[in-house]
Amino acid sequence: MVLAARAAKKKGVQTFVWFNYRRCSAVAFAHRLVKEGKLGRIFHVRATYLQDWGGPETPLLWRFQSDQAGSGAHGDLNAHLIDMARFITGDEIIEVVGAIEETFIKERAIVSAATDALASSSKLKGAKVPSKGSGKSTVDDAVLFLARFKHGAIASFEATRLATGNQNRNCIEINGELGSVKFNFERMNELQWWDHTLDAKLRGWSRIMCTDAGHPYGGHYWPAAHVVGYEHGFVSQAADISAVLGGGASVVPLPDFEDALKTQCVLEAAIRSAREHRNVPIRELDKF
Repeated sequence: MVLAARAAKKKGVQTFVWFNYRRCSAVAFAHRLVKEGKLGRIFHVRATYLQDWGGPETPLLWRFQSDQAGSGAHGDLNAHLIDMARFITGDEIIEVVGAIEETFIKERAIVSAATDALASSSKLKGAKVPSKGSGKSTVDDAVLFLARFKHGAIASFEATRLATGNQNRNCIEINGELGSVKFNFERMNELQWWDHTLDAKLRGWSRIMCTDAGHPYGGHYWPAAHVVGYEHGFVSQAADISAVLGGGASVVPLPDFEDALKTQCVLEAAIRSAREHRNVPIRELDKF
């Protein structure tokens, strides 16, 4: 990845990575608000990606085998959080200052027939899944870590597949001197906004429905509040890539190999921090 990212950058080759949550209108609008200075100086980034499909009833799918998946909830979910945090803030993570990883379900049933790799536990509950004994799960079920950003903000990240009651709770909250934003993918059309410049008696969390033509991507789908879904993020991603390849511009920045490399460095720093019980500067990994 390092060589590919550096070679592409050196040669000016266009590359794209499918961090599709950037294409949620609410996330893209949060990026715009920060870029316009609406939050002022950023103090905190608080990110969690919680799912609950990875309980003991879920068999040994490829996602639980490190030789096929690489990692578990960390690489699958924290990767999206890291990219969203970098994208919205426009800042870089420079150090992981503590981490913990855990594999709660160490043995899982080996299914005798192919099972949909994306099958959730709800699809498997009550079903008699033929099995051939059990095998070892070799990836993390949960990883939490703390980090510092270049311009002084501090951050927490948490990814798990065992947060019972949370189906796809991809959340990020950013607290700044002038305001704050909160996003929850389970309510993907909405952005929560706190305006700290208002008189104290008028302050309160407000809901912005990010489906108006004035919001990123909002004018390309349905009338205001005729909500869009998960698939529209993919459509918007493909449209932005096509626009750039055609010599135009994307609505908001597209992630490339360099973004993927920076995300991977943070993921690796968190694992090293958890296993070596130390702070890990990102420069230790991004040397090339």
